[in-house]
Amino acid sequence: MTIKLIATDMDGTFLDIDGAYDKQRFDTVLSKLAAKDIYFVAASGRQLLALESLFAEFKDRVIFIAENGGIVKFRDTILFEEKMAFDKVLKIADLLRQSDYVMHDAVLLSGAKGSYILETTNAYYKEKAKHYYENVQVVSDFALVDDDILKLTVNFSAETVLEGEAWFNRQVQSVRAVTTGFESVDIIPRGISKETGLVHLADKFNIQPSQVLAFGDNLNDLEMLRYAGTSVAMSNARDEVKQLADHVIGHHGDQAVLAYLESLVTDF
Repeated sequence: MTIKLIATDMDGTFLDIDGAYDKQRFDTVLSKLAAKDIYFVAASGRQLLALESLFAEFKDRVIFIAENGGIVKFRDTILFEEKMAFDKVLKIADLLRQSDYVMHDAVLLSGAKGSYILETTNAYYKEKAKHYYENVQVVSDFALVDDDILKLTVNFSAETVLEGEAWFNRQVQSVRAVTTGFESVDIIPRGISKETGLVHLADKFNIQPSQVLAFGDNLNDLEMLRYAGTSVAMSNARDEVKQLADHVIGHHGDQAVLAYLESLVTDF
């Protein structure tokens, strides 16, 4: 197969159980990919600030699809960005907070300059937010936020996450909820997905879908995996993802994506 672009989800896919990766191994893989003019894309529901922090040593060598496709950045250039109207963000946040699915105001706004949670949120969600987001700010009212918002994220229980996603999608038509973790759902503009980011990159670099290799584990990866000529799921992926993928590899905790890429570059 001729691969020109490799895109991988982060949490539950590329990153290990501690949310980390072997930087020395990754550096070696990146160098070999670059020698063959193959682009590496970090495609995540995480905010851009968080991805840039995660890959601080490699920022000029990694392309970012952040916010589940809401923003795409190549080096110092924003190639695509889809902001949400702030009045709509506030209405959605109120709807979520009033629902029976959301407890303890576990709602976060993800913006260009930072991320925002309410002071009424419980300690568990405040700590969880800091693990996945940068510049987390606690506010008394979301209306006080002064930032461009690209998405909302919300915590449901593991038992109700899929039910909660379906409930929200029946309530609001202009945006959609997509499951990103076993408790987490992102609210993003309808029509936006990780595939959106790949389409913009393919156009910029004259790459065909057949030349894309993608890795994922959760429902927010489905569009990206369908788009890619070669799709790979983790052994820990949801069943829907494994059924769709061309290949199923090891567990993210064992850094199976890095191992797969190391095997790939040895064939060069």
